[in-house]
Amino acid sequence: MTNKEQEQWLKNSQDYFKEVKAYNTAVMTVGYATFFGLLIFLQKSINSPLLFWAGFFIILSVIIFISHELVNQIKLSLDLRRLDTEGKRQFRYWAWFFIPSLLFAVTGIVLLVYLFLSHL
Repeated sequence: MTNKEQEQWLKNSQDYFKEVKAYNTAVMTVGYATFFGLLIFLQKSINSPLLFWAGFFIILSVIIFISHELVNQIKLSLDLRRLDTEGKRQFRYWAWFFIPSLLFAVTGIVLLVYLFLSHL
């Protein structure tokens, strides 16, 4: 690959990554709103320790996700001058925050859905 092709590939990769990140952020936001709504609905009729843990895991996920967004904005601002390896670093950094956030969210979701279905 020539330097020009590498630069174009890097730019395309960065553009694609930004689109994926925007989509993930939108999905996560809608998901959080939905599950907090379900948590509030269930809180009125169910008294279970699982409800606490479901809320705890979702809140933990939100904290990780918001921390990622804040740190990422600072990091992107500082790294703007170094575009040669930005795409690789950006993905690696994103994965360290997004994957645990997603795992905690899924755990909270599973607990909420279980509580909802078991108390219908």
